[in-house]
Amino acid sequence: MKNIKWSERKRNCLFFSIFTVFFGYLFLTGEPVYVGDTFQYENQMIMREPVYALLMQFCRFISPQDPYWLIILFQNVLAVVGNTIVIAFMRKRFRLNMGVSLLFTGIVLVPHIMTPMFASTHLVLTNALMTEGILFSLYPLAFVSLLDMMWSGKPVGKKSFGTLAFFLLLSLIRGQMMVLFVVWFLVAYVLAVKNGIAVTKRTQEEKNTFVLAENIGKQGLAAVLAAVVIAFAGRSIVIHVYNYCEQGLFVDTASGKAMSFANVLYVADREDGGAIADDGLRALFYEMYDRADADRMNYKYAPSGILGRAAYHEACHDELNFTYFGEPAKRYAGETQGVYTDRYQELMIVIDAVAAELSSELMPQVFGRYILNYFYVAVLGFIRTVAYETTFLAWYALFIYAAAVVLTLLLWKRSPNSMAASFMAVVLLTIAGNVCATALMIQCISRYMIYNMPLFYMAGFLELWENYYRERHG
Repeated sequence: MKNIKWSERKRNCLFFSIFTVFFGYLFLTGEPVYVGDTFQYENQMIMREPVYALLMQFCRFISPQDPYWLIILFQNVLAVVGNTIVIAFMRKRFRLNMGVSLLFTGIVLVPHIMTPMFASTHLVLTNALMTEGILFSLYPLAFVSLLDMMWSGKPVGKKSFGTLAFFLLLSLIRGQMMVLFVVWFLVAYVLAVKNGIAVTKRTQEEKNTFVLAENIGKQGLAAVLAAVVIAFAGRSIVIHVYNYCEQGLFVDTASGKAMSFANVLYVADREDGGAIADDGLRALFYEMYDRADADRMNYKYAPSGILGRAAYHEACHDELNFTYFGEPAKRYAGETQGVYTDRYQELMIVIDAVAAELSSELMPQVFGRYILNYFYVAVLGFIRTVAYETTFLAWYALFIYAAAVVLTLLLWKRSPNSMAASFMAVVLLTIAGNVCATALMIQCISRYMIYNMPLFYMAGFLELWENYYRERHG
């Protein structure tokens, strides 16, 4: 037994060495990359979640003269450790041989290779001064924590609440990660129901099975729902306290409503402004709409085809948010509420409120166009999660998603306890949640989508292997 453990440690050291060479090379040959988001984090602005901003503060405290090198050192070390743990977990759970382990090692590095090569930003993720610098290392760790919880079979316990706490941490790094609360809730509830049925079979006669299982299911639902509510409330309290300590404003993260309003403005027609009751807001809408329309920043000017329409929306979104909406809205906030750029944090809160009011007035008018555009954006998000956006790869993505669903159902039919099938099911659930939630707020650019790419292909390989093994051995 000791020899087996020592041999396994030596193999894990090999993967640790591979990751050390890869990320060590990125660190030594690169430099800290200052991006548009960096300024907001280093100034603890209320538009951003607290954890990455606090990391920057800590690194400035440790190294006041050159904190950015310390940050990217931490990010690359985190990538080495995190990815090694993920591979070790997969090796142990699925008893992977060396060849498959090396394949999985390459798969988990795909986001760090694809983004510099194919994304429009060409960022080296672990050298970028942005949340992705740590999230692409923490996200796979959080996901294997979810898998460990799921395969433990216990909806309530140390592993379950540890996973929820991990998800809470990720959501305090980037709000996009709040979708993981929903994933955790669904997984925990399914486990609670399965446990209820198992208890029922052991303790009750057949005629009372459904009644007891239903009662235990309701108790499980109440428990996991309470845990998620506490997580959401805890997140809100942390952010409010953080913003109060940093900026003197006891508020939640701002800017989300402004980002989502850009999607409403994009699909609006001028006559939709007639639905806005307030004269000042109506005039503000006409001003921003006329400017945007003159520059063809509107759905009417998008090319044909799903990918073309999604790409056109993506090209317009940030300009609509920051320029065509943001600039008039700042002036409007000053004229109506006396809040100007010298009180920038408060100004962002007012602008978010303006965006929310405009959205509520316009949404009934634009709803059909909004849903259609949402569909285009989401389709592009699903494609980017597993591939690159070309017509050929769009059909490939459709095929591979369909194959994943069919293979998952097939494996579950053969064996309800199939780990590969449950792995893929949770990955598909998480992909759907991530794409659908992101498309509501902003465009589905690659770096928001590819968190789940390595997990999808690892789960897919394991499903193919399990199916092949069962075909050969029964």
